[in-house]
Amino acid sequence: MNPRETTMSFGTGALASAVGGIVLGGIVAFGVNTAMAENSIPDVAQPPADQALLGQVEYGAR
Repeated sequence: MNPRETTMSFGTGALASAVGGIVLGGIVAFGVNTAMAENSIPDVAQPPADQALLGQVEYGAR
C-alpha cells in the first residue's frame, strides 16, 4: 500500500464520520426541541368578575 491510498482512506473515513456526526446531532437537537416544546395553553382557574384584580382596588379604597 502506498502512502496516497492510506491518506485517501483516512480522509474518506474522517469525512464519513463528520457527516454522520452532523446528521446525528441534528436529529438529536430536533428531537429534544420537539419534546421540550409547549404545544398547549394551560388551564387557569378564572376568578369571578367581581373579584378580579382589575375590578377592585387592591390596596386601600378611593
